Amino acid sequence: MHLYQPPKQNEFIFHKVARESYFEIAKFFDLYDGIKLTMNISGSLLEQLVAYRYDKLLDDFRNAFSSGEIELVGSAMYHPILPLLPEGEIERQILLDRDIKRQIFGENYNPRGFYLPEMAYGRKVVPILESLGFEWIILDEISFVGKLGECDMTRPYNIKNSKLKVIFRNRDISNSFVPDTIEKISSEGSEKNINIITATDGELYGHRHLDFYDRTKTIFGDGNVKSLRVSDFIDSFDKNLFEEIEPVVSDWESQEDEIANKKPFSYWNDEGNEIQIKMWQLAGLAMEEVEKHTGDENYKIARELLDKGLASCHFWAASGRTSFLWKDTIWNPDTIEKGVSFLVRSVRSLKEDGLEKRLETENLSLEITGLIWKKHWGDFYKS
Repeated sequence: MHLYQPPKQNEFIFHKVARESYFEIAKFFDLYDGIKLTMNISGSLLEQLVAYRYDKLLDDFRNAFSSGEIELVGSAMYHPILPLLPEGEIERQILLDRDIKRQIFGENYNPRGFYLPEMAYGRKVVPILESLGFEWIILDEISFVGKLGECDMTRPYNIKNSKLKVIFRNRDISNSFVPDTIEKISSEGSEKNINIITATDGELYGHRHLDFYDRTKTIFGDGNVKSLRVSDFIDSFDKNLFEEIEPVVSDWESQEDEIANKKPFSYWNDEGNEIQIKMWQLAGLAMEEVEKHTGDENYKIARELLDKGLASCHFWAASGRTSFLWKDTIWNPDTIEKGVSFLVRSVRSLKEDGLEKRLETENLSLEITGLIWKKHWGDFYKS
């Protein structure tokens, strides 16, 4: 279960999701004894829960963690698409996420697993994760060989030439309302044990599906379903028998034709999307300029703005495509502008940057803003 809110999320939306989803998930552990979940609570979300003084909710998550009901994994602080970033930025985002989780959950937070935002995988992340002590990742089934239905999703694997383990989620079940589907499988009365690996956004529970408890309690009440933390699941297998594989570059939204055409991250970086192209140009410029001025008096401010500007949702909001899961149009000009603002303000914050680079950054941000609203009023606005 993956819980995330973008940096500086709209306050109304944040509190609505917290009320409808996060509080309900936290209560879930009190209602059902013996439930075990593996969870990512993103650093970006934790930062805002602290800022808004959600002390009781944080205590509930701490208690579930300390009791062993949830296994917490590592991730990237502001949910960027890691394979699209330089190695230094990847490691930075992971360490920021680790820092805030240790502040909140204590020194006992030593995660074995890692959640790649959007399950976006590229080989470049493997040595970084290994060097930071992570033991396993979870990917979508399409990451196995680039096609659906080709993977044994009931067992773990080894990634070639590494010590990193990988498990694969069942896409069909994960894209359903998981409790309903598992209840159906359980009620069929199969005598054979079945391992089912799912991974979903936590916001589905309570926020998207409002009758969360009534639709979930049955599967944990009849004794037919046992839940396991991922690390426990992996430990139940003989490590000497793990097959070695090389996952393909992909994410949990990837389609077979996209992988075949080598366009795995097209929701965030489509070569035909002018806005996204220029956003990545701006991101590259900002990364270069900020890291050239590590001794700048305002480096810390610039760095924080840049970190937030790399969040995946800013690029996702510029997609203009139809969501594979929800079938709605992915387009939010305010979210795109927020990302652009973070990036351009990171360069503005530097005291020592030269005029030429400042003007290049400003001009690029103005160009993107013009493209955003041209597309919005021309393609999406309905009078």
